[in-house]
Amino acid sequence: MKKILLLQFYLFFLILSCQGKMRIENEPHQVNEEEKNGTHQVNEEEKIEIKKDTMKDLDIKSMKEMLDKEYGNIDGDIPAEETSIKWLNSEIYKSLLKNGYKTPSLEDFQLKMQTIFGINLKIKQSCKWDKKDNEYITLYGKRFIKDKNSGLYENIPRPEFYESNYTGNVFFMLDNHFMSFIVSPVRIVDFPLDSTSYKVKIPQEMISRNKYLFNDDKSQFSWLINNDENFMRSLVTTYGYTEDKKLLEWVLENTKLPRFYKEANYESLKELSKLLWTKECNGNIRVHQNTLELIKELSTPDKNLYIMYIAEYVCNYMVSFPFKEEELTFEQKAKVMAYLLYFGEQYKYDKHYDYNQMFMTNFYNYNYQIDSYEKEFIKNNYYGLPKFKEWYEAAKKEKDYFEGRTDMEDDPHPIDYKHLSNPIK
Repeated sequence: MKKILLLQFYLFFLILSCQGKMRIENEPHQVNEEEKNGTHQVNEEEKIEIKKDTMKDLDIKSMKEMLDKEYGNIDGDIPAEETSIKWLNSEIYKSLLKNGYKTPSLEDFQLKMQTIFGINLKIKQSCKWDKKDNEYITLYGKRFIKDKNSGLYENIPRPEFYESNYTGNVFFMLDNHFMSFIVSPVRIVDFPLDSTSYKVKIPQEMISRNKYLFNDDKSQFSWLINNDENFMRSLVTTYGYTEDKKLLEWVLENTKLPRFYKEANYESLKELSKLLWTKECNGNIRVHQNTLELIKELSTPDKNLYIMYIAEYVCNYMVSFPFKEEELTFEQKAKVMAYLLYFGEQYKYDKHYDYNQMFMTNFYNYNYQIDSYEKEFIKNNYYGLPKFKEWYEAAKKEKDYFEGRTDMEDDPHPIDYKHLSNPIK
C-alpha cells in the first residue's frame, strides 16, 4: 500500500514540475508573485513580529523534496530529518503568532517550564530531559526509558527525532519561547492532487496548549479539556502540576473512584496515587499539598469519598504495592506515608467527623513494618509536619477498638472504624 501511495506522490510532483509559475498558500498567509519579487506591500493586519529561527515559505519544489523524504515515515518508525524539524518549528511559531500568541520573556518562559514541567535549567536532570545548546529542550516521554547501566535510551538512536505521538516527547524552543512537537509534515500539509498550491495546518492543540500554559489564556481551558483531554490530565498525573486549581479540580473529579463497600479496588488506588505525589528522576518525592487541600475543601461528613480513599491508600495500597508498582525505596515510601497519615489524622480532632482511629492508630497497630517507619519518621524530624509527633504519640497510647475481637476475618479496614466511635472532644 505504501509503495502505491509513494508512486502517486511521485507522479503528482512530476506533473507539477512541468507547470509554469505556481502560487503557494501557507494558511492564513499566501505567497504570490509580488512577494517572490520583493514588491509585496504588507497591510496593517499582516504586521506580525516574526522573530529569528523562522524560515520563508517553501516553494513547490522544496515542499516536494521534503514530502518525498517524509512520506515513508508517517508512522514515526524512523527519525525525522533535521531540516523537516526546523521547518515544522518555524511553521508552528508563525502560526502561534498569527493566532494571538504573545511570546513570553525568557525569564517567564523558564519559570513556566519549571513550575509546570519540572525543568530547572540550574539543575542537571539528564534522566528527564536534555538540552541541545541554546536551541531546544527535549522533555522525554515515558514510553522509552533510559537503560539504568548505560544511561542511553534502549533501542532508540536520537530519540528526540521521533514523532511525539510515538514517544510522548515534548519540546521547548529556547529561541522563540514556545512548546513544540514532532509530527510528519505529510500530516499537516494539505496538497490536493488537482491544485497548484498547498496549505499548512498546525493542529489546534499546539496553539491552545501554548496560549493556555505560557500566556495564561484561560479561554483555552474549555476547548482543551474537551479536545486534548489526555494532555491536560498528564499535566497533573505525569508532571505533578497542581498549581492550577481549576485544572486540578477537573482532573480529580474525572478520576474514576467508585464507591466501595469494604475496600477500594487496586486500579482506582493506583490512579489516585498519580494525584497525591510525584517521584522526580533524582529520587525526590513531592507530595502534592494542593491536592490534599482541595480534597479537604471538597469533602464533608456526608461527602467523604476522597478521605476514605486516602485511608484505603494508606492502610492497604501502601502496605504491599509501591515497591513493585512505583519502584519506591522504603525512605520514599515513608515520606508519602507520613504526609497522608498527617492529612487523615486531622479528622480525628474534628467534631463533625467520626474517624477516631482510622489513620494513625490503625497504622500503629496493624502495620508490620511499624518499627522501621518510626525510625524513618524520627530521622527526618517528622518531615517538619507541625503536629505529627504529638498526634502520633497520642495514637500509640490509645487502646485499639478491635483488640480481642473474634468476629473479624482480617485486620480492620478503614471503613470498619467509621461510626464506631465519637470524635475527640
